[in-house]
Amino acid sequence: MIRSTTLVLSLAIVHITTAQLAPERPATTGAHLLEVNAEWSTMDPAILDIEQLVSFNSEAERIAEHLHRVAQGLTERTPRGLARETALRRRMLLDTLNAYADRSRFPINRIMPGRTPVFIDDAGTACAVGQLMISSGYGALAHRIHREMNLAYIHSIDLPEVAEWATAHGFTTDELAWIQPTYHHMNVARPGLVASFVMTNGDRIEVQGPRSSDAAQKLRLVRINGQGTKTLANLPMLTGVQAYEYNGSVFVGGRPAANGPSAEVYEWNGKALVAYDPFDGIVDLGGFYVLNGWLHVLGYTGTTGNEDRYLNEDGTWVLFDPAPAVVPPTQVLPE
Repeated sequence: MIRSTTLVLSLAIVHITTAQLAPERPATTGAHLLEVNAEWSTMDPAILDIEQLVSFNSEAERIAEHLHRVAQGLTERTPRGLARETALRRRMLLDTLNAYADRSRFPINRIMPGRTPVFIDDAGTACAVGQLMISSGYGALAHRIHREMNLAYIHSIDLPEVAEWATAHGFTTDELAWIQPTYHHMNVARPGLVASFVMTNGDRIEVQGPRSSDAAQKLRLVRINGQGTKTLANLPMLTGVQAYEYNGSVFVGGRPAANGPSAEVYEWNGKALVAYDPFDGIVDLGGFYVLNGWLHVLGYTGTTGNEDRYLNEDGTWVLFDPAPAVVPPTQVLPE
């Protein structure tokens, strides 16, 4: 499908490339968001009425703003009547979307002039929808889309599995289309940045990879604030890294290397690095989220599905049962 239309799309876009709205150029919020995703005109047209001018330091910052606003909109529009487990999946993936936006590491469009979706780029960086699939244990589906229709818009991906996945996780395909950004040609992601987010106190936390191929293969946990940049701790190499703040601590998780420590989760509590191994065996980390004040982590084994565990007060990770009988009465979910 996409192969047959690439040439036509390329020719159609070439003549408008120079007319695109640069992120640094002052314009209305709506104009900037429409640059990233045209679905704003139908999903939230009220944003187009805001007259205040804004600008962004980079394309990545503008895409992150788009994703955060969509995540907020989807949180406010959670459908009534979702099954309890479906509502939990939707909430977890919206937390994942916010964490993905905070990381601000997006695909690079090295393929087509102008703007286009890129489901997964040649470095393995997934787009927002692709990352949600991967984080929920549907990496095979994301990589199939990468192989067969990497530049397709969501509404053009004619795979029934996409709609099935969306429904199982509480989304519509229209909502996925609203999430999906487009990327400007050759917009280079920041090298070496593995994950990042901004803490509630304003400090920026980054997980950075080795400075070079000759450097020790470790990750570095870095804090950036008005006092400068400080390396807080060194971590073993992980893949599929997620970073999250909980009760003032920084949690970093991912899949450990086969020949290294088995811990999937690390906590920097301000004084020391604490290693946790919540799961049996080596798993892919789906992401962190908070429910009723408890920190949860989701792991995918690839064979038995997923396990959801929460951090108990004694420092152990307890298997979470979402059945209504064990959900505290203070929990509020959509009816």
